[in-house]
Amino acid sequence: MKRLIGVGVGPGDPELVTVKAVRVLREADVVLVPVLAGSDPKAPAGRPIPEPGRAETIIRGYVDADKIKRLEFALNDTGGVTPRRAAAWRAAATAVAAEFAGGASTVAFGTLGDPNLYSTFSYLAQTVRDLVPGVDVQTMAGITAMQDLASRAGISLAEGTEPVTLVPLNGGAGALDAALASGATVVGYKVGAAASPAAQTLRDRLHHAGRLEDAVIGARLGLPGEIIAPAAEFLTAPSPSTPKPAPTPEPRNIPDIPYLSTLIIPVRRPSRGSSLARDQSAPETRRTDGPSGRSYAARCSIGPAEAMGPAEASGPAEASGPAEPARGRVSFVGAGPGAPDLLTLRGAKVIAAADVVIWASSLVHPDVLTHAPKNAEIVDSAQLPMEGVLPYYERAAREALNVARVHSGDPSLWGAIQEQLEQCAALNLDTEIVPGVSSFTAVAARIGRELTIPEVAQSVILTRLGGGKTPMPPGEQVAEFARHGTTMALFLSAARSAQLQDELLAGGYPPDTPCVIAFQVTWPDELIVRCALADLAASIKERKLWKHTLVLVGPGLAAEGSRSHLYHPGHFHGYRKADRQARKQLRAASRPTPADGP
Repeated sequence: MKRLIGVGVGPGDPELVTVKAVRVLREADVVLVPVLAGSDPKAPAGRPIPEPGRAETIIRGYVDADKIKRLEFALNDTGGVTPRRAAAWRAAATAVAAEFAGGASTVAFGTLGDPNLYSTFSYLAQTVRDLVPGVDVQTMAGITAMQDLASRAGISLAEGTEPVTLVPLNGGAGALDAALASGATVVGYKVGAAASPAAQTLRDRLHHAGRLEDAVIGARLGLPGEIIAPAAEFLTAPSPSTPKPAPTPEPRNIPDIPYLSTLIIPVRRPSRGSSLARDQSAPETRRTDGPSGRSYAARCSIGPAEAMGPAEASGPAEASGPAEPARGRVSFVGAGPGAPDLLTLRGAKVIAAADVVIWASSLVHPDVLTHAPKNAEIVDSAQLPMEGVLPYYERAAREALNVARVHSGDPSLWGAIQEQLEQCAALNLDTEIVPGVSSFTAVAARIGRELTIPEVAQSVILTRLGGGKTPMPPGEQVAEFARHGTTMALFLSAARSAQLQDELLAGGYPPDTPCVIAFQVTWPDELIVRCALADLAASIKERKLWKHTLVLVGPGLAAEGSRSHLYHPGHFHGYRKADRQARKQLRAASRPTPADGP
């Protein structure tokens, strides 16, 4: 059996790779990473060899360099929509087929973030299937930039019944306007790409929608040059009349948006606000031109985290100076959807350094506890209300203890952590949020589908059905979101399957729209069912799937789509120039026809 595996390696921080991803990369016969044309280290003398890309840099921390091979994606001798372009795209898949022909049984392809969200892996996989009949294509879910930015900026992406909408901004400002109109949390991807709105345009759109004040932008997360800043500050171009700075450097606005930045516009919550940080004001701009403040080993190890030494578990040593009183700390750790090896390395490290580990046996796999120290106090919170957990936080404050509060999935998505963070703030406890793999990306990986197919579905809406214990805010009904016709992931909605089906149909999805029902994804008793929307309620009721069930719906679950522009030779960005002929043909192909309207 030949296997091609797309492995998500996270947004940039090597500690946000999952345990499972490291195992897959190490067990593969060869690991391929995307590079630009002319980047092959075996290229003839005189051809430039750039530094390793982000994905390759992360993977080198866990895999021997001689196993990693660079795979060219944009060949400058092809262009546009001609047969030469098709030949160039096929060349990448041919290189994969050659690895199988040479004896490899498992080929891994490393990609930033998650391979099923705005990734080129699905297009590579489609062509490889044509060249290698019977190849088994799989994906390994990864932490997305949205999750890392939310945890770093102290933003709760969703609480209660709130939805989240993912929008690619290189599709133009219209998609952003439509998403902002819903009032829900909006995540903008591909900010800074060639076709995305300019900084001033983004600022104007956010200001017009009344959403500028709370928005946050992040770039190069976990890497040198990292930026996390309020959008109101970052998206302001310098005034032409502003005099040149004095000899002493002063803070200045940043006119250019780094390539592939991420923008989060959190929902307005009148009662609590969207920030999870102790200081509810907007975060200060953080721009790091040197290495990130995080400390990484030159070569990372994997295994039960309890084997880590004290220095490795606690991070870099503090600079000498007056000692401050020790403070307790509560870390909210996302354990992923179920499989214990989908825990991130950072999550395992936090658990390994904990004095107390609080976990819910009803939601989190018990093997996650293998990372806890042998002398750690283990508390099962499955039957505890908040009042039952609070005494452990109070003791952590008194005794300066480290508490690992382990949640299923990702804590920023319906994690019920807001009230806990407020209690920690009242107790003067330090807090941290460690992102985890969400069930919606895990389901996409299990069914081998990308959720964002060009020209079919370029946005993803995360929401839940109203009518339960928690009421939906105005304008956030499933039927309203269904009118967008894009990919939707519906959490906590299976118990009212008839209502769910009715609202999806009422919103405009055709009865034959493909759906995926996923129960206990990545657990031993996992069940995944495909059906048409017209059969959704019956399929759920027939199998008695009331809890722990996620529903995906949308035309992208069945469509093949067209080629992404990201690795097209006619596409340019801050790290690559476009082939002129390819650029002309790409622009001609993208130009709307009269029938498309203005």
